[in-house]
Amino acid sequence: MKNKLTIYFLIFILTSCASTEKYNQQITKLHSPKELRNDVDYAYKKLQKLHPDLYWYISKDNLDKKFNTLKNSLNKPTSSKDFYKQLAPIIASIKQGHTAIYPPYRKKTKEEKKAKKKSENPFKPLNIQNINTKLFIKKNYGKDSTLIVGSEIISINNENTQDLVKSFQKLSTGDGYNETFIPRITGRYFGSYYLNTRKQKDSILIKLKKNDSIYSRYLYAKYAKKNILKKNIKDTTKQKLLKAEKKLAKKRKKKNKAWVHTYGYNNYTKEKTRNFKFIKPDSTIVVSYMKIRGFKNGGYKKFYKESFLKIDSANSNHLIIDLRDNLGGRLGEIDELYSYLTDKEYVFIEDAKMTKRASFIYPRMHSKSWLKKSLTTLLYPAVIVYQGLKVKKKEGSPYFRFKQSKARKPKSNNYKGNIYVLINGASFSASSILSTHLKATERATFVGEETGGAYNGTVAGLFAPVELPNSKVKMKIGLMTIKTPHHISPDGFGIKPDVYIPTTKLEKDEQLEWVINDIVNI
Repeated sequence: MKNKLTIYFLIFILTSCASTEKYNQQITKLHSPKELRNDVDYAYKKLQKLHPDLYWYISKDNLDKKFNTLKNSLNKPTSSKDFYKQLAPIIASIKQGHTAIYPPYRKKTKEEKKAKKKSENPFKPLNIQNINTKLFIKKNYGKDSTLIVGSEIISINNENTQDLVKSFQKLSTGDGYNETFIPRITGRYFGSYYLNTRKQKDSILIKLKKNDSIYSRYLYAKYAKKNILKKNIKDTTKQKLLKAEKKLAKKRKKKNKAWVHTYGYNNYTKEKTRNFKFIKPDSTIVVSYMKIRGFKNGGYKKFYKESFLKIDSANSNHLIIDLRDNLGGRLGEIDELYSYLTDKEYVFIEDAKMTKRASFIYPRMHSKSWLKKSLTTLLYPAVIVYQGLKVKKKEGSPYFRFKQSKARKPKSNNYKGNIYVLINGASFSASSILSTHLKATERATFVGEETGGAYNGTVAGLFAPVELPNSKVKMKIGLMTIKTPHHISPDGFGIKPDVYIPTTKLEKDEQLEWVINDIVNI
């Protein structure tokens, strides 16, 4: 134990002493073909070592050929960013969305850290949507009102956006063979794809079209000191409060914190992660509407408990669960929600397959946090005991047992009315697992597009961070195969809607309108 701690301490010291300037030079310089070929081999070996179902959607022979073809094509010095653009399509060909790759990012210098400078993605204020390879501003969270919602983005720095979208679609993948995830995700993260594949600039020229008018605007990368403005405001407006006022202010703060914890709240977009309301299309019908942007952020049990109590009190017999653009999150949350939607005992997921018994330790042992590494080492005996209780071998492979792998009981006040689920290509991961249950048990009517996550499961659970030694390109590898007890054939497709309605207009919610009309005409 002492020897392990000594080794980790030395690694930590050496890592801490590494020069930020040298790292930044490393990721911007040209790497030799030999270095890049070594990185290709390193990436493939890590995938084979850690990924529990690497050849789920692609044969080993086919993937071998792709990696060998890439190695043979590396015949000239190349930068990290350009190497990322060459390797990313190979990783995407695995067709598993949780297995991802990213270019290396520049580290801050000591001076920048000391000045507490914060850089901001110039695309951050814009919520962009891809409709048939055309990009539109869906929402504008920034202060520049001249960036008009509904405008089509024609070009970025004189590059045609449709050409950019087509090139970006080669860099990522959903689960399996669906064709809905990539168009959605390249719109949602268009700004990130652009910055990942282009030289970073302080300003970006975008050309837009609204109706018959064409106009241009600059997007700027912001470099502002953190909290300086906030601190100055606090200093100049500081007042002495009476004890009663202080007590009231404290009470309000506590209440606000509890509210944020229940609903989840993004201060930048001013949107709740979980939202519930009633829709009344006429005087006789009460429709419950639950919009869930992600199964993450804050506590969820109180939200679902309160929501289903409201549904019961209102005698609402129609529930819409909106999972569009919900990329997933916690297993515990979707299990909690499902327990309100069924009246039968159920097993939520099967035991999760891994490559090794201790795969779940890998992320902590390879964390950049010295504290996490130290705690994992110190608690190693307890980890071994935990491993023995949670991991069992089946057919030669280790399987991790989640509590959701055991028989679960529905809530006593489970909802028995009609359910509609809105889905699209960005309904992924946990959203797809929940949808699989509702689809398999014929509990809901699905409206929209095929989900980006596969019906038959995904590889996720825990993730291993991997950094390639020369280019510093980063990978994220899922460590557990997560499946529900429900499977369909053919494999490799998402949950398909009962009523297919693609998005064709930005200003109109075509899927929600169809559901409301269907309820009214029942």
